[in-house]
Amino acid sequence: MIKIKVVILIFLNAIVFGLVGFWFYYFKANMQVVDGKPPRLQTIDEITVRNLKSNQKILLQKSPKTSKWKVIWEDNSWPANGFAVEQFYEKLEAHFDQKLPNEISPEHCYEVTIFAKKFSRKVQFSAEDFNFIFSDSGLGIGGKQFPTGTILSKFLDPKIFPHVGKDCKIFKIKSKKWEFVFTKRQGKWFIDHSNLRLEVKDELMSKFFHGIFSLKSKDITFNHDNTLEHTLSILLYGENTSERVSFLDVNGQTCLAENDAVDLFFVVEREQLTDIMDAIEDLLKIHIFPIKSCNDISINTPGEYFNFHSLNNQSKWQFTHSKNGELEVKEISQEDMDTLLTIFAKTASMVVSPLLFFDDKSFTITFNEFSDNPQVFSFYRKDDQLFVGTGDQDISFEIASYFEEILFHNIGRHSHEAKDLLL
Repeated sequence: MIKIKVVILIFLNAIVFGLVGFWFYYFKANMQVVDGKPPRLQTIDEITVRNLKSNQKILLQKSPKTSKWKVIWEDNSWPANGFAVEQFYEKLEAHFDQKLPNEISPEHCYEVTIFAKKFSRKVQFSAEDFNFIFSDSGLGIGGKQFPTGTILSKFLDPKIFPHVGKDCKIFKIKSKKWEFVFTKRQGKWFIDHSNLRLEVKDELMSKFFHGIFSLKSKDITFNHDNTLEHTLSILLYGENTSERVSFLDVNGQTCLAENDAVDLFFVVEREQLTDIMDAIEDLLKIHIFPIKSCNDISINTPGEYFNFHSLNNQSKWQFTHSKNGELEVKEISQEDMDTLLTIFAKTASMVVSPLLFFDDKSFTITFNEFSDNPQVFSFYRKDDQLFVGTGDQDISFEIASYFEEILFHNIGRHSHEAKDLLL
């Protein structure tokens, strides 16, 4: 009988100690969630801001890999303005113990919830107090009631190209009338179009990338009144992601930029877009003539043919001229040929509309005519302008109108010099 009493006593003591232990654990956990000291922002995983009237929610979420914040709302996600998150949380900490007064209707309040490991805290604010926190954080919003979209815009990173950075290897630039593809190969950038591959100077690429990666919005809007056409789009391809930004013309002072990754519009100052357009124009002022790998150059005009041909890399060139059935062949030096090549080397082009209509060709120039990959350039006159089309592509390049005069002046000099080798 005594043994039974001892067993029962031990069992009851175990229950009591168990209840005490559970109560202590529960009290400690409850204190951690409700009354614990707010953790530092570095240890926070998520912050949720909810408008209790509309039930619209903004989620600030930190990446466990990079520790960078992003903003999530509805079906959208965008990098967060890290400074705005820091300032907001700093002011928020001082209000964690604040309780919503009973007389404030839930229709006029906001709820903020923070999550960290073994910690969560939910606080409600009147719209006026919430606005005070934003204003005190330097995020300034006027009025006691404000749309959730306005709050959201304060948390968004204003950079318009935030996803693809220095790992960009391919990008496309497209306007209403033309499209060009730029590719990076072995550390150098090229324009790839039709059968052309034209190298672009590093300093011009740096200017372009600096322009688009430093582009920031002055404001953000979630809709616009008019249906606007895209005047320009830039599509970047990185290692694991891509992004396209389209620019829409609004007025003389501003334009809108639309990134396909998110359902909103960035307001951009006209001057910013002008700088990018200037950088693109410089990219397209390219040297289209392939003189580095040139072994022969042929020029055709109506009824007349000229050809400059390398003599087996012996620093000498052969000049052939055919007109009205008469043929002359002459030898010219590398020095004279360098003068001709310099004319092509110094001639840069700029892209124009493919919708221009031309009369008959003025003349054509073929580089490496007798190779497996000849490149043909057709020249057209329109008023006082000179244009070049390459192969069968639909893009025409404009070059300096005096190119034709200088070229044929140099060719004519050879057709009246030296002895005809056929004589």
